Amino acid sequence: RQPDFVREKRGPGRKVFARELENMMYGFGDHESPLPESVEVMDDIVCDFISNLSKSMVALSEKRGKGAKMSIEDILFIVRKHPKMYFRAKELLKKEKEITQARKTHSDKGMEKDLLGT
Repeated sequence: RQPDFVREKRGPGRKVFARELENMMYGFGDHESPLPESVEVMDDIVCDFISNLSKSMVALSEKRGKGAKMSIEDILFIVRKHPKMYFRAKELLKKEKEITQARKTHSDKGMEKDLLGT
């Protein structure tokens, strides 16, 4: 069950991730234009998952004490009992770090060229 604030923002029949889910469903073998009912069910599932994950993160940060902020480690802690989710999250974090490092290296090389005037 979704909290009231999520339901209010979504409104009745409003799909939050419709376009993205249609593309994902097609990518995973569904029809190019999946049934609106299927997209709506998937949207509800995704919104419920995000809502539950968010609530768990808030509860976890509240347990740590006043002023504790939510972090990536909270997500990893919450999904630790779900190996596929856990390892996918770890993989995405690793890729993010690699991309950040590559961008930094690329921008450093660009600054060297500017400084050297080449």
